[in-house]
Amino acid sequence: MTTDARGLVPLPRSGATTTAGTTTTAGTTTTAGTTTTAGTRFRLHRAGIQNVWQYDEQEFAFGDGRLLLRGKNGAGKSKALEMLLPYLLDGDSRALDATGTGRTTLAWLMLDGFAQTNRLGYLWVEFRGTTAEGDHRHLTLGAAIRASKSTQKALPTFFVTPLRIGEHLHLVEGGKPLPVDRLKEVIGSDGITDRAVVHRSRVARELFGITDATRYRNLTQLLHRLRRPTVGDRIEHGGLASLLSETLPGLDEEVVEKVARNLHDLDAVRGELGRLERTDTALRTFLTSYRGYLSGVLRTSAQAVGRELAVLAQRRRAAGDAAQRTSELRTQEEESAARLETLCEEEEAARTDLAALHAGHAFRSLRELSERRSTVEALHAAAVAAFTGLGNAHGAEEGAAERLADGVDHLGSRLTELGTEHRELLAQAEKAGLPTGHLGEAVALPRTVRSQAAETQLTSPDGETHTVQHPSAVRVDTAAVRNGLRSWQGQLADAETVVRNRARMVQEVTRLAAGAQQARGRAAQADTERERLEGEAEEAAGRLDADRREVAGESGAYARRVAEWVARTRASAGYGCPPLDAVLTMVACESSGDAPFADRTLPPGVDGQVWQAAHAALEPYGEELTGRRDALALTVGRLGEELDRLSSEKRDWERRTDPEPPVPHHRAAERTPGTGAPFYRLVDFTDDLSPAHRAGLEAALEAGGILDAWVGADGALSDPATRDTLLRPGPALPDGPTLASALRPSPQPGCGVTSEQVEHLLTAVALAPAGETTAQDAVYYDGSWRLGILSGRHHKSDAEYVGAAVRAETRRRILAGLEERLTRTEQRLAEARRELAEADARRRALRLAEQDFPGHEASPTPGAGSSPVRGR
Repeated sequence: MTTDARGLVPLPRSGATTTAGTTTTAGTTTTAGTTTTAGTRFRLHRAGIQNVWQYDEQEFAFGDGRLLLRGKNGAGKSKALEMLLPYLLDGDSRALDATGTGRTTLAWLMLDGFAQTNRLGYLWVEFRGTTAEGDHRHLTLGAAIRASKSTQKALPTFFVTPLRIGEHLHLVEGGKPLPVDRLKEVIGSDGITDRAVVHRSRVARELFGITDATRYRNLTQLLHRLRRPTVGDRIEHGGLASLLSETLPGLDEEVVEKVARNLHDLDAVRGELGRLERTDTALRTFLTSYRGYLSGVLRTSAQAVGRELAVLAQRRRAAGDAAQRTSELRTQEEESAARLETLCEEEEAARTDLAALHAGHAFRSLRELSERRSTVEALHAAAVAAFTGLGNAHGAEEGAAERLADGVDHLGSRLTELGTEHRELLAQAEKAGLPTGHLGEAVALPRTVRSQAAETQLTSPDGETHTVQHPSAVRVDTAAVRNGLRSWQGQLADAETVVRNRARMVQEVTRLAAGAQQARGRAAQADTERERLEGEAEEAAGRLDADRREVAGESGAYARRVAEWVARTRASAGYGCPPLDAVLTMVACESSGDAPFADRTLPPGVDGQVWQAAHAALEPYGEELTGRRDALALTVGRLGEELDRLSSEKRDWERRTDPEPPVPHHRAAERTPGTGAPFYRLVDFTDDLSPAHRAGLEAALEAGGILDAWVGADGALSDPATRDTLLRPGPALPDGPTLASALRPSPQPGCGVTSEQVEHLLTAVALAPAGETTAQDAVYYDGSWRLGILSGRHHKSDAEYVGAAVRAETRRRILAGLEERLTRTEQRLAEARRELAEADARRRALRLAEQDFPGHEASPTPGAGSSPVRGR
């Protein structure tokens, strides 16, 4: 696999793709110098979410690489995009939230609102491309996410595979998400990883064809920043343009140079075009003004006639309406006069009847009766109000009497209860030997009857009789009761002081008695414990000597095991093994029995400390081996892909007969055999032409567009809309050398083009430097050319297309170059595979050494767990 200066692998492009010296037409690629990857680039095709967040199982279909999501706020549109892209492209779960606030995390997506303990879900996106043969190829990126509620964590497992979800790979088995172990069996361990950095490099290589990690990281950062809702806020300040210029590659310098060389030829065309545009603008301005003038005159005359006609019609309608209204008003006037006369007669008769009624006796009696009825109604209303007030007053009197009786009864019952409690207190004081004079005497409730119960008869305004009951009233001397209770309270307070003093004395005597009893029990227990401890001290002294000997033996054995481990690790890790002297120093101890106990034993927890020292020494070496192994694996993959590509390109060239010039991007027409041929297949160089002149002349023909221009057969008709470069014979030049002196006709059989037609073409193009001839069409051996107002210069080291022998030599040269590149690539691949195998062997040896460390099985985590060596 070849990369350019920016670390990019050439990607397939849609349709016919052309690079320097390459022509691709209808799936056939012909290359001279550089190569082109056939097929089309990948496009988004499908995506899916399985058991993640609030999604159960959802699949999204892209139309021509595009997807439109519509729905209400909160429906999950933003969350779906955050979970899929660009997360599956870079595996960075820290950048899931499009707003950049970091509120969306994998753990939140998997565990929010989820009641069970563990959860497994899948995210995937499928890309589709087209091969050179027109077949579809697919690439699926996905992530299996496992979440645990106990740890509040979610761990992703990424996979990249050509298998299609739902056809070759099913993410649901038995109604449950596919387990990760089962996923590894289906896809293979090579396509699955738990590390985001490995997933990124795999996606960059297989999806985008990028091998430069920095370049791909810039691309993913661009995707993250472009999807932010606030990306448009920085357009006016140049933030978006700066971001795109930092991330996207610049233009090819060769393309910029080619464009710059031809810009000065456009000045004359631009001047002529400007003059024609100014003339056209002046004519358009005059015609527009004159057309407006004529339209204004006609519009004014038409408007005047229209206004007069409208006035005439309006006046005719007004005259008709006035005549009709006059007739209607005359009829209404006659009807009103007759009605007025009838109403006057009726009014006169009514006035006569009213005067007769007022003069009668019955009208006067009726007025007196109405006045008396009003007086009676007023008196009755006053009586009803007074009787109602009397009833309300009696109700209030009954309520007050009931409340007074309840209060007196409650006070009497409380004083009775106090008397009963006083008698009980006197009895308890006599039993305790306390004087009863401090307890006072109970208080009685004095009562006096102020009024006896009585009945009263009342008559209502309607004549009904009502009996009213008046309850009796009792007076209580509350002042005397209050004074008695206060005096009694004072006597009880004095008695309470005496009781407290007696209670303290009793408690002190009880405490002293209990303390004496406990002291006698503790003395007996102390004698028993002393005898037991003396026996245990003698036994402990004997065990201490034995334990010290055992600890010293274990320390020496552990030191020997560590020394053996260091020797094995140095032998297995090879020349790059880091120094392990610090590990040996930590387990060094005396082996002589006469040495002090502290010198013959290792300190407690030394196994964890030694393991930490060994781990600290080996970890950088292990990381170095891992990085080297990953780099070698990527190199092997790139070299394998490069070898396959070169082999495919070589087979392609072995199937071809002649090379072809690059197809210009503007040529899209199909060239039908038998209706003509390209110019380079109709001519050949003369025998006396030197190789340098051949290369320069072909360069001029190729740059001017003549080399691959289509020459139609005699009598063949061409569609004027044909998207191709056509070459037709022109008038022969009257004097000076022409192409006929350097090229000779050599038409292919069956193309329909005759040698005479080719001869006419050759004689119409001058063979002279563009600056030294007046001919409109000229080419020369130094690569210079001119076609009408266009001119330029090109250079080639060798001729490639003119003449069958030249094309055969070009094909042979390309095949020889491909063979040499294949040999070099195979040698590099073999060397990389050998180094990869060596790095894998060292990594396995280092991993086995770490697992084989003495005491490591008892303490998997450095510094944690129990230790096999203890000091006593």
